Amino acid sequence: MKRNIFNVGRLSVLLAALFTLGAPLALTSCKEDISEDAFAVATKQTITDYVSEHDSLSMIKALFDEVKLGNLENASVLTSVLSARGNYTVFAPTNAAVQAYVDSVVGHKGATIAELDMDQKKRIALNCVIDHVNSAAYETADFSAYVSTNILPVSNLNNRRLPISQVDDDYYVNNNALIIPNQSNIELSNGMLHVVDHVISPSVKTVAQLVKDADNMRIMGKLLEITGWADSLSLKTKEEEAYETSHVGYAGNKKSFPRVGTFDYQITRKVAYTAFVETDQVLHDDWGVPMPQYDEATGEIANWDEIMKVIEEKCTTHLGVRTAAGDYTNTANAVNQFVGYHLLDGGLSADEFVQHFNEYGYDFVDAKNPSTKYTVIVYDYYQMKSKPSGLLKITQLPKEKDFYINRISNLNNGFPYQQGRGDYQEKAGQPVKAEYVNKPGQNGCNIKISVTNGANENNALNGYYYPIDHVLINNQATRQALASERIRVDVITLMPEILSNELRGRGAAYFTNDFFSNIMNTSVGTEIYYLRQGYAGVGGAWRDYNGDQLLVCGRFDFVMKLPPVPASDTYEIRLGTSNNELRTMVQVYFGDSPYNVQPVGLPIDQREAVSNIPGNPWKQDTGDEETDRENDRNLRNQGYMKGPNAMMPSGTKAGDDGTYATCRTTEGAPALRRILTTTRMESDKTYYLRFKSAIDLTTAQFVLDYIELVPTSVVNGTEPEDIW
Repeated sequence: MKRNIFNVGRLSVLLAALFTLGAPLALTSCKEDISEDAFAVATKQTITDYVSEHDSLSMIKALFDEVKLGNLENASVLTSVLSARGNYTVFAPTNAAVQAYVDSVVGHKGATIAELDMDQKKRIALNCVIDHVNSAAYETADFSAYVSTNILPVSNLNNRRLPISQVDDDYYVNNNALIIPNQSNIELSNGMLHVVDHVISPSVKTVAQLVKDADNMRIMGKLLEITGWADSLSLKTKEEEAYETSHVGYAGNKKSFPRVGTFDYQITRKVAYTAFVETDQVLHDDWGVPMPQYDEATGEIANWDEIMKVIEEKCTTHLGVRTAAGDYTNTANAVNQFVGYHLLDGGLSADEFVQHFNEYGYDFVDAKNPSTKYTVIVYDYYQMKSKPSGLLKITQLPKEKDFYINRISNLNNGFPYQQGRGDYQEKAGQPVKAEYVNKPGQNGCNIKISVTNGANENNALNGYYYPIDHVLINNQATRQALASERIRVDVITLMPEILSNELRGRGAAYFTNDFFSNIMNTSVGTEIYYLRQGYAGVGGAWRDYNGDQLLVCGRFDFVMKLPPVPASDTYEIRLGTSNNELRTMVQVYFGDSPYNVQPVGLPIDQREAVSNIPGNPWKQDTGDEETDRENDRNLRNQGYMKGPNAMMPSGTKAGDDGTYATCRTTEGAPALRRILTTTRMESDKTYYLRFKSAIDLTTAQFVLDYIELVPTSVVNGTEPEDIW
């Protein structure tokens, strides 16, 4: 199963290795005084030096001598790479660990490295090295920040994220590799080395295969198979390799964006998935499904007919679907739809369920050691793979740090100056709205996610799966719950390719026009970038939802698919925007076909300050709710709303009164929400927005940040829509 995709980010490593090999010649011919730091690699012990000098690491050293970084014929071996400048974390397995692994792969005791094929050698060598590029390597003190989500944020050289867990004072990588305490934090000139007692070898199975293998998920593993959804979660190796082959000419190239910076071309397009899965016990407890009688010898469930009878009855009853009975691969079948509700396009590691960056009161600190002192609830929405599709909301609670699916929180969502009413946390005593507490197996609300599954591996070659504590359905009750509140969707969560390729929150990239599945009909002049605050190297006090955005320039014209609405209703559609003088004008269109959309309103000018809005209705909050509500109504009458109070300009600190300036309260060129249209939307239809440049200035920027879909029952409810 070959999956060694070349990473353009490693090109600099290869060049660095070549530079190092040539450095002695340069030194002999140069008489100028040069800082000793410039020759750190030459004068201090490198990772390669260290493993070469320690006999207990001779087997991993032998693999480093042989395994190349990348598939090109002239690529450097890891021994050369790890002797060059850089910032690497290496989890070096002992000889005993490598020997045990080689024996298990080859199938006999005393096997040698020579008996491995090259893919097997790469798996050992590449999986144990992480390249941090410009950030510092990991010390053990860093790991505590990542234990709650069980994942390290930076991929290894095999393009895999590694699980990290803690037992007492010990840390384990990939669940079973103990970081040997007295052989950790070995600081070297080009990184940090930790000796481990097992080879780091993440599973090479698919998401569906891992679910099937889990000893507590026999039923869902079988359901994935008989519905055909397991096939939809298969590896897309040919598609990935074809994309890379057609884009490899961009490797090492940079795309320049005036007044912003330079961006790497994204030349790989990994396809991955996420599954949320009930254990057999959950299905038994919530739906009365018999526990499986699993035959280890045959791999079959002896009482499957009995199990399936209950599953069919429950799916038909709770989903109200009675078509295509018995035809489980038919998307009109209730069981097929039930299984599809558990699946997402896009590989979501647990630290990507939601984004923490600039929510109210939160201090991010830095990318390597982000703070886990969360302040308010944070959520994101994702689209299910089922047909018809649906929305899935993931919320993280700030104190407990637990994740929930479809949690409808009962919030303190008043103005921050209203003591005890405006901190955007759940209300004590009744954290969830009473009508949306979980009714086991009946409403699909308030379902807790576990980020691990005991001894069962949940980090697949093409994504992740996560156990859930109640049956997940998407029936009338679920949809009405989701449609009871404002739906704010980060545009990034609509792009599974960004999630699958681990771009979110980790950098900046430029995309060719064939990268996104949910962006289509793209004109030749359209240029799309992913941008995260802190990576562009310019500017500050960004007003982006979750700290990132798609930035579009050129003579752009493209269509974006919207997420499905949970219930058929009339919705107000809003576009989040952050105005400044570098922006552009854009005409927006809306419709239920990507080829037949109609203009909604006049072009939006993202260059305008709020003082240019007719009547100058944008007013700073006064501290009086009645006055502030009236000012908000006046702004709405001009088609605008203030930005959400849940967002702060990045870098904001608390004021003397303990409150924070937010994207609602910051004057000048603040974040705004533009009301695009109010229209009827059906839950079984797909809708689209088209964005077309309205000025002939190719360097002007269109910010695509977030979309709000707001039922008119929320807009015009008995209580005013909250400011958050």
